[in-house]
Amino acid sequence: MRLLIKIILLALLPAAALFSAPGLDAANKLYESGKYSEAAAAYAAEISAGNACAEARFNLGNANFKDKKIGLAILNYEKALAISPRDADIKYNLEFARNFVKDNAVEDSAGRFLNAVYRFLTLNELCALLAGAFFLLMGSLVFRLYRKDELSYWLAFGAAILFTLILLLSGTRILDFENNNPAIVVALSVEAKPAPLDSTPASFTLPEGKKVYILNARQGWAEVLLKGENIKGWVKQDSIAEIR
Repeated sequence: MRLLIKIILLALLPAAALFSAPGLDAANKLYESGKYSEAAAAYAAEISAGNACAEARFNLGNANFKDKKIGLAILNYEKALAISPRDADIKYNLEFARNFVKDNAVEDSAGRFLNAVYRFLTLNELCALLAGAFFLLMGSLVFRLYRKDELSYWLAFGAAILFTLILLLSGTRILDFENNNPAIVVALSVEAKPAPLDSTPASFTLPEGKKVYILNARQGWAEVLLKGENIKGWVKQDSIAEIR
């Protein structure tokens, strides 16, 4: 029941702002002038002021990349993609930036395709679609009450199947959102330790730009999981930044 309430609330959230703000224009001019550090600061200020749209995140990622801060660039591309998951420019720049991560782990093409399909719609769009499927189901049931023929039966049956599938997908996405806390390594190189202690030797090293998942946090340390390699370790919290 709580899950269904969350889905309905998400469907009612307002859409993000669609128009460029003056602060973005000023930041764009700095970027075009080659002042990438200043442009990144201007984009970040605009985002902090409340304009956390996909354009601002994308442009901040571009400024970070030009400023040779690969981790921050990937972080902001990921945040932009979460807002606008079908934007081809964001996808391209994210994949391009990932080529600079000194990492041997490679996602297989099938897994990448399934992940792209799974996240084709934003959570808000998915919940809006669920609301539409619900009204379609209600309408088909009312139609079935007045016309008890084969057409009304199949309409109601199809609407019920559609609503159930979208409900399951929406619920899975919400649970995935709540149970996973992705982050990006923003330091040049990070030592992951078996325990949250400076005195313990490093188990492995994480490159800048690597995507990890936060499991626990304790006194300035975060336990992270590398899903592809299925290994865990503790890193300093200030060496990573959460995507959401």
